[in-house]
Amino acid sequence: MQLDDNALGGIGGFIRAGRRALSGNNAESGGVCGKAGKPARKSRRFALLALLAAAALLPCGAAYGQLKGQAAAITPQWIDDGWRNAQYPASEWYVGYSVDAVKAGANLAEIQKRVEKEAQNKLAEGISVRIQATSATHTSSVRSTDGKNTSETVKKDYGQIIQASTDAEVAKVELTSFHDQANNKVHALAKVKKADLAAYYVSRVEFYLQKAENDFKLAQQHAASDRKRSALEQTDAAKKNIAECGKYNELLSAVDYKGDTVKRLLDKAAALLREIAAFETKLQESALVFIGGTEMIGGNQADIVVPRLQSKFSENGCRVVDKREDASYILTVDVKNGAMSKDANFYYCNATVRADLYNVKTGKSEAKLNFSAPKAGWTNESRACEKAFEEAANALWKQVREKTEVCK
Repeated sequence: MQLDDNALGGIGGFIRAGRRALSGNNAESGGVCGKAGKPARKSRRFALLALLAAAALLPCGAAYGQLKGQAAAITPQWIDDGWRNAQYPASEWYVGYSVDAVKAGANLAEIQKRVEKEAQNKLAEGISVRIQATSATHTSSVRSTDGKNTSETVKKDYGQIIQASTDAEVAKVELTSFHDQANNKVHALAKVKKADLAAYYVSRVEFYLQKAENDFKLAQQHAASDRKRSALEQTDAAKKNIAECGKYNELLSAVDYKGDTVKRLLDKAAALLREIAAFETKLQESALVFIGGTEMIGGNQADIVVPRLQSKFSENGCRVVDKREDASYILTVDVKNGAMSKDANFYYCNATVRADLYNVKTGKSEAKLNFSAPKAGWTNESRACEKAFEEAANALWKQVREKTEVCK
């Protein structure tokens, strides 16, 4: 308990009043044997009670001058290396300890926050070092063939694991700090039980595996509705979540986890990855597209829009087929040039586009399009129309992609 100057002054006055009562003269008390003896005894009793009450208000050690400042804090045992090592054995705990001096005029709160962070970082660094020490595959990924024998070495990127463990993944940490006023230093201790940390990492593996399973279910739902791009986005999300499971498995190796739960979960994750790979292959094969139609520049047949569309579909996860009967989607186009115009230097041409994307499985049209493509100019009439048809192909692909999810 710390008392301010006003409180101390009040207590001091209370004590002085008690002393005066005890030393009162006979006139006031009526003498030892006088008739006023009873009041005198009452006065003395009151004075004694006053002194006792004042003493009760004084903190322990006040006689040694501690009333003038805050009582000294008890120095914790954990600042001693020997005590800390005995209390938190490395076989059961990860510990981080840091200490720094408080310079004159420095902000104590900021120093305390920094020292606490350093203690946490030292704890996390211990885990990161353990991850590298318990992993043997540190070389670059190289696949080599010697006759019939093939060998491969793999490099693992520990940067993400170490960063994660330092920044966020050291859970359940107990953090304590102490300001040693006598030596003007700040001490901080961060500690966590390996068993608690292992339980947390196991829970994260379970969490990310569940997320991966949910993502894959959504991908299957999208595929059933012919939303191929959304389906592939969900399978990508599922694979990223499975990768997170692997990261936590590395972290578990650092805390000497001996349980079989994670192995079971990782086996399940590996099986899910195989299922996703098969699903993606089937999804790619399901989008078989036939593209055909007519392209006319003036009275002449052109072959500009269809080949460009075939390239766009192939580059974005669809298989272009040569026969209409082999297709699961049929894109029919009708492209013609519009009215020509020119100025002193250029001829200008634009194309009108009609297109229909038909879903063979559902028997319905996925998209019906009718628009004029952007105008294109060139120094001669035929090339101006060719450029216009190229623009028409780009515009048609953009609209098909925006309105459907046949491809990525």
